[in-house]
Amino acid sequence: MSAYPIAIYGNGLFQDGYPTPPVPYATQAQQLNQGVTTVILWSIHIHDGGDLYLNDTLFVSKGQIQYATDGSSGVNPDYPALVKQLMSGGSVRDLLVSVGAWGTTSDFTAWLGAREQVKANLAVLQAAFGITGVDFDYEGVYGNDAQNMIVTLTLDVGSLGLYATYCPYTADSFWTGCLADVYAQNGQRQIVKWMNLQCYAGGANNSPTQWAQAVQQTPDTGVTDPYAFIVPGYAVEGAQGEGPSSIQQAFAQLAGTGITGGFLWNSSGIFSTEPGGGPTPADYAEAINAGLNASTSARATVDA
Repeated sequence: MSAYPIAIYGNGLFQDGYPTPPVPYATQAQQLNQGVTTVILWSIHIHDGGDLYLNDTLFVSKGQIQYATDGSSGVNPDYPALVKQLMSGGSVRDLLVSVGAWGTTSDFTAWLGAREQVKANLAVLQAAFGITGVDFDYEGVYGNDAQNMIVTLTLDVGSLGLYATYCPYTADSFWTGCLADVYAQNGQRQIVKWMNLQCYAGGANNSPTQWAQAVQQTPDTGVTDPYAFIVPGYAVEGAQGEGPSSIQQAFAQLAGTGITGGFLWNSSGIFSTEPGGGPTPADYAEAINAGLNASTSARATVDA
């Protein structure tokens, strides 16, 4: 049974390089479906008033998806067909949008200031593309005000029938505090399905098992399997990271610990190196499976 999730951050997916990407968009969708289970559109930036941008491109404004009409403004007009292809008949079964990035705490304060409009815009993506969740890539000041903000926004995500994932690289007590508060304020039901733990760049020294222990030691989070709840991620070639063999070795160190999946940072790194003979998404997905020995050890779906 395959590891779950095998997630990838889709850096400007189906938009990066528009209209002439290094790997054709339809080929990208096909390749992702050869082992990746979860695609996370990165990064959604939220501007004052609640407009959603995919990186620097206006994506959703006032409840309307903005498609390019002149080749420069709005997203790829083929986006609906590409997402349909992505979600049909292959390994991909989850499609999330990720809010934030390093140095973009304004995404979250803008979201807090326009909660109803952001909910309406997320609902448009839910209806149009079938998104299943929202990833929180908050990398800023960690304190009570920030925790209250993240909890409030997580509850908004849950009110849409979506789940959340958190993408931390530091401050484990902050994130476990968010989990406990969400659980308490949501009638003892957890909205956060897993944590995408950054094990590269600023999180290069993170220990997934230590983060699992931090979740395990925090009372009343609603997380039933703390080790499966932690999904470690590593950077790929083309994104200041390593190739499949190194990533397989990293996951081999976690085999048998209860860690059941992993994520890749990021798609544009893979697609930038692939034309020169670099590895495909399937090669990286197989590396995660092989490292965790998932082909011979059945692993249950992560469910917080």
